[in-house]
Amino acid sequence: MPTALPNVRGDNMNKCILEMPSYTYAQKAEKLLRAKGVPSDIKRRSTGCGYVLHVHTDCRAAANILDRYGIPYVLRENGGSP
Repeated sequence: MPTALPNVRGDNMNKCILEMPSYTYAQKAEKLLRAKGVPSDIKRRSTGCGYVLHVHTDCRAAANILDRYGIPYVLRENGGSP
């Protein structure tokens, strides 16, 4: 189940890191977000195994799109690096 985004104002919501359950879901999410005009990049996690999706614009919009299409993710952090 996706983690709800906090009610935060300011630049923090302009980028975020979403932890993806698999590389396949990361690819699907990246492709979907790009089609909707939301730039993102897939990165390998810096520790452990797995992949994260760096969203470079409106994180709330990205989360809404992924929720609408049933793509699982976990909000890892706002505005930082993995």
